[in-house]
Amino acid sequence: MKSISALVVNQWLPEWDNAKYEPAPPRGKPESHFYVFSMSAYELKRLTGIYRRDPTKPPAEDMGIQRSHDPDRSAEILRYLQNGFPLSRIDPRKLIDPNEIHTLQMPGWLPTAIVVNILTSDDRRGVRDRQVAREDLVTIEASKGSIAEVRLPGRINDEEWQPIIHPIEVIDGQHRLWALEEPEEEQEKWSATFRNKIRQLEIPVVAFRGLDSSWQAYLFYTINQLAKRIDTSMVFDLYPLLRTEEWLLRFEGPNIYRQTRAQDLAILLWSHPESPWKDRIIRLGGREKGKITQAALINSLMASFIKRYTVGSGSRIGGLFGAVAGTHEIELNWKREQQAAFLIICWRQIRQFVTKTRAEWAKALLKKYEKEFKNLSDAQRRELLFSGPDTQLAADQGVRGYMKILNDLLWIANESKKLDLRQWDWVRKSKQDDNVAVSDALHQFEAQCKESIRYVGAIAEILADFDWRLPSALGPSDSAYAVQAMYRGSSGYREIRRRMLEFIKEKKREPISGFAQQILEKLGYETDEAES
Repeated sequence: MKSISALVVNQWLPEWDNAKYEPAPPRGKPESHFYVFSMSAYELKRLTGIYRRDPTKPPAEDMGIQRSHDPDRSAEILRYLQNGFPLSRIDPRKLIDPNEIHTLQMPGWLPTAIVVNILTSDDRRGVRDRQVAREDLVTIEASKGSIAEVRLPGRINDEEWQPIIHPIEVIDGQHRLWALEEPEEEQEKWSATFRNKIRQLEIPVVAFRGLDSSWQAYLFYTINQLAKRIDTSMVFDLYPLLRTEEWLLRFEGPNIYRQTRAQDLAILLWSHPESPWKDRIIRLGGREKGKITQAALINSLMASFIKRYTVGSGSRIGGLFGAVAGTHEIELNWKREQQAAFLIICWRQIRQFVTKTRAEWAKALLKKYEKEFKNLSDAQRRELLFSGPDTQLAADQGVRGYMKILNDLLWIANESKKLDLRQWDWVRKSKQDDNVAVSDALHQFEAQCKESIRYVGAIAEILADFDWRLPSALGPSDSAYAVQAMYRGSSGYREIRRRMLEFIKEKKREPISGFAQQILEKLGYETDEAES
C-alpha cells in the first residue's frame, strides 16, 4: 500500500461554530483541518470521480459541483505546461523566425493546488446511494505533530481497477487534472517521451475529508467567483520582468513583442519630467479622473503608432513605429528612447494649443471651472482643459483618438516624403539613464527635425478647437451632449476618429486637410466599412 506524507493544516475559528450545520448530509459540520500534499497527477486522476452538473435537473436537485469538461481549456493548459507563457498562446505560424521559440520558452509551472474531498466509509454517492468499497478507500493516519500519512488503495496501479464509487472527488481544478491526462487521449499530438514525463509529474493537492456536498459547492463558489482578477495594467507592469533581452530586438510577429514596446513607452511617458503624462498614468490598477490606466495607454499605442506595418496599396494604415511586414526591421529605425521623445513632443503640442484655445467648448468648461475651482488661477483652470476631469484628452477614447489621428497623418506625410523623420539619427550615450537619454533624444529632434515639429504643431493647433468635452461635463439638454455621448463604449473609438478627420478636412489647411480626406477614403468611412 502506497502512502504519502501530508501536512495537517489546522484552520478553524470559534466564530465558525455559529454557522448552521445539520446532523446529516448535505450540510454536516466539517473537520477543523485539511491536508496539503503532492502526488502523481496520473494517480490522482485514477482516484477521482468528477460529478458534473446536469443541466436537465433543477439546480436544487443537482448534487454535482463541477462544470462540464471543456477539452479546449484542458488542451490550453497542456500547451502552457509544455511551453509556458506566452508561447502557449502563440500560433507558431505567426513567428517570423523559428529561433523565436527559444526566446519565448518558459517553464509551465502549475503551482495552484487541486482541491479535493476524500470520502470516508460513511459517505454515500450516486443515484443508488452507494459507499466506497472498503478496499478502495483512501485513508489518513495521524503521525507526529502536524504530519499525517495518506494511504492509497493497493490496486491503484492495476490497469483493470475501476471502482464503482471513486474514493476522491475533485472540488476545484478539474481542467488542470484532465489536461495532464490529455496526451493519453490524443496520442498522435504528443511524443511518447513527453507523455511519460506528464504521467510522472507531481501536482500540489489540498484535501478535505468527509466534506458534504453543500460545503463543496460553497468552496467551489468562493474559489472561482470571489477571487478578484488582476488588473490588466498590473499585468503589463510585470512585462519587463517576464521578457528576455531578445524580445527587445523583435517587433513584428506575436502581439507580445509590440505590447512590451508599448509598455516601455508608457513607463517613459509616466516617468519623464518633460512629459505631459508625468505621474498621470495609473500603473497598478484603479481609476482616477484626469489620469489614464497603463492598459488603456498601451492599447492606444497598439492601435496607432505600434500597429502592424503594411506595405503597398490597401485601406489599412500601419503604425509609424511599426516594422516592415514579415521582418523585425523598424521602418524609421528609431530606438525606444527616440519613440518616447517623439510622443512627448506630440503630447506637448496638443497640451500647448488646448490650454490657449478660444474655442466655444473651452469657454464653456472655463465658465464651469470658475465656479467649481475658485481657488485656482486662470492658468491652472486652463490646464484642466487638457488634464482635468472633464476632457477626452485625459480619457481612453480621446487619447486613442488623438494618437490614431496623429499616426494617420504622419504616416501619409512620411510615405509621401513630406517630412524629415528619416533624417533623425540619434545614438544613446554611455552611462545615461533612461530619462536623460530621452531628454537628449528630445532636444536633438527639436534641433534636427523642425519640419516635422511644425507639422505636428499644425495638427495640434487644429485639433485644439475640436470639442474635447466628456458627456459627463454636459447636461442632457445641451446641444452637444448627443454628439459627445457617441464616443462612449467600443464604438466610440471609431466615431471620434471619424469626426476628428472630418473636423480637420473642413478646416481647409493644406496639406493636412488634404491628407485627412485621403485617410477618410482609405478607411472607407463614407461606406461605413472602416475598422474601429
